[in-house]
This record gives sequence, structure tokens and C-alpha cells, in this order.
Amino acid sequence: MSGVERKKGVFSILMLDFDYFKQVNDTHGHEAGDKVLKALAELLKHTVRGSDIVVRYGGEEFLVILLDTDADNAVPVAEKIRGEIAATKVNLSSTVLQKTISIGVAQYPIDADSFWQVVKFADVALYEAKRTGRNRVVRFEPAMWQEDAKY
Repeated sequence: MSGVERKKGVFSILMLDFDYFKQVNDTHGHEAGDKVLKALAELLKHTVRGSDIVVRYGGEEFLVILLDTDADNAVPVAEKIRGEIAATKVNLSSTVLQKTISIGVAQYPIDADSFWQVVKFADVALYEAKRTGRNRVVRFEPAMWQEDAKY
């Protein structure tokens, strides 16, 4: 990201998390959960540009770094991902699953001037997406950040 800083560039972070993913593992087993995660990874690979970076961030969370993309342009990308995930059918041996995803969006350097703070703010926006109903994209706003909150 130092190259982005040097060029006075911009990037946006999408923090993605499946809604109610634990139910997949609890109901259908971890093999089914793995299949759902692989479906998301494939979809992300084909939805974002080759220059963008997709990382599995934890459990069922993914981080997408959209280089040279401000938040105004990142939100439609996030909406496209959200819609495609909702429409994706994952075939299991006994059933077909359709899942939804929540996405938080934050931008460097508008929201924060360090990579990890932008990641944190995207996570805060993701938390807001979950809190306000799931299956949505939420753009970080400073009013969402509370110093004493536990994220």
C-alpha cells in the first residue's frame, strides 16, 4: 500500500461476511460450509478486476482491496457482489443452499490514512450492515465509530 501512498492514490476496502454462516456448518456440516466458502471465492475472483486483491480474512470473512477505486465506485461493486451471492445456488448432496452476505466499505485516505484503520472502519461498517438487517452494503460514516465500543 506504500505505492498508493507515494502516488497520493486511493483504494477502498470491502469487508464481506456471510449472514448466518454458523447455521450452514451446524445444519449441514463443515464440508458444506467449505463448499459455500469456495463458491464465494470463485465468485469474487470473477467479479473483481485482476488488479484487485481478495483475501480470506477469517472464518467466513473476506477482504477485497479495490485499488484506484474510491468509495463511490466501490459501493456498486459491493452491491454487485451482494446480489450475485444472493442469486448463487450451492448444490449439496441433500439440498441446495442460497446464502446472503453483508458488506462494509471504507476508503483510503478519506476515512483513514493507514491501511489497518481503513480495514477497521470497513469492519465497523460491516457490523452496521449486520445490525441493521443483513444482506446489505453499508458505507462507513464517522458517526459509526465509537472509541469505547467493542468491535
